[in-house]
Amino acid sequence: MKIILAGANGFIGSYLSKRFSDDGHHVQCISRKTGDVPWQENLIAEALNGADVLLNLAGHTINCRHNAVNSEKILNSRLQTTTMLGKAMQACAQRPALWMNASASAIYPSEIVIPAGESAPVTDRTFLSRVVAEWEKCFFSFQSTEIRQVALRTSVVLGHGGAFEPLYHLSRFGLGGATGSGKQFFSWIHIEDYYRIVKFVIEQPQISGVLNCTSANPVTNSELMRVMRKAVGVPFGLPAPAFAVKIGAVFIGTESSLLLDSSYMVPQRLKAEGFSFEFPEINMAVSDIVNKYYTN
Repeated sequence: MKIILAGANGFIGSYLSKRFSDDGHHVQCISRKTGDVPWQENLIAEALNGADVLLNLAGHTINCRHNAVNSEKILNSRLQTTTMLGKAMQACAQRPALWMNASASAIYPSEIVIPAGESAPVTDRTFLSRVVAEWEKCFFSFQSTEIRQVALRTSVVLGHGGAFEPLYHLSRFGLGGATGSGKQFFSWIHIEDYYRIVKFVIEQPQISGVLNCTSANPVTNSELMRVMRKAVGVPFGLPAPAFAVKIGAVFIGTESSLLLDSSYMVPQRLKAEGFSFEFPEINMAVSDIVNKYYTN
């Protein structure tokens, strides 16, 4: 297949690009790096012409302070790139049959006590939930009978980099205790299973609309940190009270809500379609990543 990957510079995009290339597919990346397809509508349309799949992961990181400047970057980077891709699609003579667009778990309320499947109520009460709602609205505004569209509502992706990196180092140096109450839920997915879900969606033409990309077994923050400590061989971890997290977040340039809010979602549709996870449990995922990437 010819796969066009937008936003391929992050650890998720890099992983997917390599996995699909290793599978023998032709992968072209849309990015600002030299040698890739640049973010210009006419050149993107040329690349998309005759392609089989478009996967869009582009967007400014949310791991920053959500001040006015960064909030504008977070929202606009997602809307502008999705809009440009949609217009480039419309300009194609031979359009890809499938367009997958990243989305996020923030669209589900953080206070829910029952794990959210795709049919669960969504919210727009927080900044990030409004971003996701606007992003999906923009994506589905380009609906076409010729193109199958799937919004990948993704939880935290665990792999070599991203959110796993600070969790590993905190645990290794004895700081891997519970964050806040430790009772908040943590929805997660191993990066290999994320790749396998993307591949599964490509192979299952009946799948369209929104899809939760997450493990079927979310855990509490306390359980996550216990598993991290065990994997790195450190039996103790100093906890981080909520007030300390809020103060620390200012100094490291991020938002405390990313650590303190609950994310509680499950892959309802994937389970119904018969998808099988390679890493269904958090201990399996963490052990695999530590042994593969962090053990000398």
